[in-house]
Amino acid sequence: MNNRYLVLSSLLIAGTSMAQNGRDMRQTYQFASDVIVEENAPAPVLRDGGDIIFNEDFANGFAGNNGFGPWTTGGPNGNIWMRRTTGPVGAYTTPAQIIAQPAPANGFMAFLSDSANCNCTSGAANWPASPTEWEGALESPVLNLSATPSVLLRWRQRLRWCCQAISPHAVEVSTDGGASWPTTLEAASGIATNNDPGTQTRELMLTAAIAADPSNVKFRFKHNPTAAAYFWQIDDVQLIELYDDDMKLDYAFFSHTGTGEEYGRVPANQLYPTMLIGGDVVNNGASTQANVTVSADVQGPVPFNTQINGGSVDPGIATTIQQDYALPALTPGLYTGTTTVSADNPDQVPANDVYLRNFEVNDAVYSLDGIGNHPTGMQQLSTIGTASFTDATDGLILLNYYQLRNAVTVYGIEVGLGNTTVAGGAMIVSLRDTLPVLATVPNMSQVIAESDITDVTAGMVTAGFARICFDNPVDLGVNGYFASVTLFSNAAANHIRVVDDLTVPQPGISSAIYIPNDNVYSNGNAFHIRLLLTPSAPCNTGLAEQSALEGVTMTYNVANSVVNIGLAKPGAYTIEVLDLLGQVVYSTRTGSSTNVNLSGHAKGVYMVRVSSVEGSTVQRFPVE
Repeated sequence: MNNRYLVLSSLLIAGTSMAQNGRDMRQTYQFASDVIVEENAPAPVLRDGGDIIFNEDFANGFAGNNGFGPWTTGGPNGNIWMRRTTGPVGAYTTPAQIIAQPAPANGFMAFLSDSANCNCTSGAANWPASPTEWEGALESPVLNLSATPSVLLRWRQRLRWCCQAISPHAVEVSTDGGASWPTTLEAASGIATNNDPGTQTRELMLTAAIAADPSNVKFRFKHNPTAAAYFWQIDDVQLIELYDDDMKLDYAFFSHTGTGEEYGRVPANQLYPTMLIGGDVVNNGASTQANVTVSADVQGPVPFNTQINGGSVDPGIATTIQQDYALPALTPGLYTGTTTVSADNPDQVPANDVYLRNFEVNDAVYSLDGIGNHPTGMQQLSTIGTASFTDATDGLILLNYYQLRNAVTVYGIEVGLGNTTVAGGAMIVSLRDTLPVLATVPNMSQVIAESDITDVTAGMVTAGFARICFDNPVDLGVNGYFASVTLFSNAAANHIRVVDDLTVPQPGISSAIYIPNDNVYSNGNAFHIRLLLTPSAPCNTGLAEQSALEGVTMTYNVANSVVNIGLAKPGAYTIEVLDLLGQVVYSTRTGSSTNVNLSGHAKGVYMVRVSSVEGSTVQRFPVE
């Protein structure tokens, strides 16, 4: 069954400032926060903190198992919320996509919008042409929090949605028993459209949201009608009394370009003089914290460290503390960064003060992904490929953006392959200027350089990657470029999966997806698509594994656009004609020499591919 990634219309970044402009502008790098700004923080009351004052495991369903009262539903489609003990069943969801639970029999709450749209009982892919964008809320009982007005909401969830940039998932808070809901907080910040990150534990500060009347509080999990979603699963909801002093480091970053991208491997000559270093911090406590400082300690061949002072931070406030740090001359090797937040008052919850982030200086490889180098326990991987999208089994293009501060020579591209890739498909790797890719109508036929079609072999799948060379080294000047791979699955017979690094969220279209005859969309993560910068033997791995098809000749008569194909050995051969978008425009099978007439095709360059069980061979021919 295909895991469908629907069109991400509102993520289209056509014609953005990412086009060839030298990227001289240094931009501020910030992540959306889960915490609202508290205008007037209540006077702090000394407390031990950490007490759980509300706990719900949904063992009793809507009746509640929390000591306060039952849950209710709201909104025009609130009836979609239901207690479940099994995963979703829908056109594009499977029972395996279930929230992880300490006690599965206790159940959880779920808003299964995919199932509701297709009215599925067996998972048949029968979605309507225009799926409904459902709206419904799961509402808590009324809570009197007068004795504990500084609280944290914590819950576990698993979700996925499409096809809008803004998630439909929100937490709303009322202080008049549910008559109005003036406060809305994000429930899915940091999760990219069409990504299922698995089970997550989420936290939101409610101190400011309930300040108007802590004695009459309700909160609700609200699915808004802004996207046709897959599912939202909720479990283990808690309200926890805040500690007096608790600064939390929500995120840390090391961006060598200063514009948000965090590359996993960077050649030394591509490092800028400064690196944007910092973190997103939250005052998770009940007291104002003074002299809040983010400290970054980086160990490696050339250690360095810095301290960045962010001043005072009031309760409930989230802020970004960062600095353009003047780098020493870094030599090749792995650099491990430990970023810590501190303040004048000793922190009562030190476990959330630290965030780890690694990067590598590597003169042989330039990679957006950091696969293999991430701190222990942090790496999260997925795959995207020819089975991920409808109408993209052949010609799907995946791209990573690379910023060049100095000119380089590129010898090839390495593509990471998921272990469910089926040998027998094919790939073309390319280097692209940003302007054609980001045009209002993307021009994906325009490339700076590209390889011949390379068969995906069993050896590549076992190794987990293919390294594919260009016929000649490619010199790239200072600017931004896309490295890409075009995938062909032989009409879904040999699906290819490219590894996607979910560990570090990437901004904009640092990583992008082109769906044939559609558009370019943000991926939000980092594909394993790497630039190979040395002429060493590993660059040839992909080609060395490919079996050349012997006994095949192709001659071209330019006058009548006919390709004469000679087959010296008997056997079953497939002949395909592909355009430069990778789409098969003609296909036939033969057991003997034959010819292919290209004159009926539009003007351009076409690839003729002859393949059998022994391998394949490709040549390009122009149609004038």
